[in-house]
Amino acid sequence: MKLKTNTVKDLGFLIIEDVYSESELELVWNEIKHVDYILDHVFDEKAKEEHRKSHNGMTDEGNSRMTGFGFSLDSLYSNREYSVILKYASKLVGKEISETMAGINGENTAYKQINWYFTLLNKYKSGEMYNKHQDSAAFSSLIFLSKEDIQGGGLEFCDYKTTVPFKNNSCVIFPSRVYHQTESFTSKAERYSIAQFMNVKYYTDRNAGN
Repeated sequence: MKLKTNTVKDLGFLIIEDVYSESELELVWNEIKHVDYILDHVFDEKAKEEHRKSHNGMTDEGNSRMTGFGFSLDSLYSNREYSVILKYASKLVGKEISETMAGINGENTAYKQINWYFTLLNKYKSGEMYNKHQDSAAFSSLIFLSKEDIQGGGLEFCDYKTTVPFKNNSCVIFPSRVYHQTESFTSKAERYSIAQFMNVKYYTDRNAGN
């Protein structure tokens, strides 16, 4: 993995290239292939829109800001060990990434305290995007994936006039408070993203965990 710290005014974010090794990436694509059946066949368009309303940002008119479709992997598996994507999610809260993210600025120091997260697999077809929104978490991450090169599809931090270009097998970690959107893109291939939403939870039960 290659870690690159970035700051724009008060925003500090981390870009990671080569998030997965070649063998890990192969396993991730195998899982995506199977989950694709759920994304494409279990949900019809009406069900997709209802799912967006409960999981994605909405406009003042009640329309989804997302034109692609995402699904919670945590709700799909009864055990996280059944999913390589969920298993590898812990990479983003490992020591090296946590210390690097926390060291960017004062706001990000809380990243070292992350002890809870959930994960969505999002799928976009050519022309689809996710308009300006905030996430309901402390920190967010996006891992970009596509089988082919695509034009567009990056992540824009709207109030900072900064765009992180799409690059396969790369990741962006940032404070969830920041307004952001994904760009529309052009490609015959689908664009996937693995979105992770991270928080610090405080437990009164010492035996509780994430």
